[in-house]
Amino acid sequence: MKALFFFRYVLARLTYLVLRLPVARFQAEVEELWGLEPNERLQRLSCILNKNQPKDAQGVAVHSLSELPDRPPMSKADLRAMSAASSTVASSFSRHTAGTTGEPTHISLSRTELAQMLAIRAYCYSKHGLKLGQREARVWGRAANSLTAKIRDFLLNRRVFYPAEDGAEETVEKLVKWSPEYLYGYTSLILEAAQIAQKKGLKPRGVKAVICTAESILPAQKKFIAEVFGAPVFEEYGSTEFDVIAFECSRGHLHLVNPWLWVEEEEDTVLITDVSRKSQSIVRYQLGDSVSLAKGDCGELGSRCSIEELRGRTAQQFAYINPEQKFHAVVFGRALNTYMEQTGDCFKFTIVQVGYSEFDLYVSETPIRGLEDLRLFLKSNLKTGLSLTDHLEIRVLVNDDGFSEGKHTYFIQKLQC
Repeated sequence: MKALFFFRYVLARLTYLVLRLPVARFQAEVEELWGLEPNERLQRLSCILNKNQPKDAQGVAVHSLSELPDRPPMSKADLRAMSAASSTVASSFSRHTAGTTGEPTHISLSRTELAQMLAIRAYCYSKHGLKLGQREARVWGRAANSLTAKIRDFLLNRRVFYPAEDGAEETVEKLVKWSPEYLYGYTSLILEAAQIAQKKGLKPRGVKAVICTAESILPAQKKFIAEVFGAPVFEEYGSTEFDVIAFECSRGHLHLVNPWLWVEEEEDTVLITDVSRKSQSIVRYQLGDSVSLAKGDCGELGSRCSIEELRGRTAQQFAYINPEQKFHAVVFGRALNTYMEQTGDCFKFTIVQVGYSEFDLYVSETPIRGLEDLRLFLKSNLKTGLSLTDHLEIRVLVNDDGFSEGKHTYFIQKLQC
């Protein structure tokens, strides 16, 4: 078994070489850049920016990092328009965003840029005893059924598992039997797989880590997944445009890890500039997420600057008590995490605002203490924590139809403000 695992790992690494993707060389460069003193790294980034001179949202070239604060933010629409009009470096690879905030966006990548992305992932994995190319269970949506996709997954030493809908139990049994060295995928689907494995009494062996991406994860959910799979759980924050942006260290900090990205907070919106991208100009790009950045003393991984709180899409941030009073929807996550920690329960959920002070909470299964216990807890927690005097109506329902395929949304705003 060990010989087979090693052979498949070597085959995956050879695939990168055949595709002329020098991952190892760029991984060394990532290590070097994060090893520099902060001022020295800033100088290096400014030199790279000045050499590439990417254009801002108005088509004006940027020459240094010091110019960035005065440049206009770039929207996804701006990026699409600029990409359609430009005749920059030809790309060898392309990606498409899922279009969750509107029209899908086409992302162009040269071999160098794709190799840099893979190198950052390899760098993050190496800090947790993993290697890019090891046996990966990708807990994702349904696997593409094309021959190209099957060959790609085989060469990259991974299998795609979709533990939802009919056949979910059989899928999880196959996942455990396949003995992956790590799991990577949507938090909601990994949580579903963990719940099925626990109920079926399955005992995963050899898992070194579980990496949750694309969706937020609560500490109580993280603890449950770690116990079931017998491995630490790490959170990744990224996007189709940049791949990995931040990665969790063993101490629980979500560090910025791409040394070629300049990340800013502005009015609750994260703005990202890629100083090394040549195939597309990406300057002060509005990713659509709201994050809170903080500097610390942890140097375990990437930057000492980390994401202290990831609040998610700006379009789905606020819940309203009345036209004048609102609160951030992250409050729901904190309250439900407290409930899970107190009861030892673990479930998926989505909260939908259907009117002022009116919310429907959908859960994946009936809580241990029942729906009414959860309803009373959440109502009390919100009224006390937010000092609410208004009427508050909360309904708790089991979502018999299951949760939608793809990214799971924790809060949906249906109120017409």
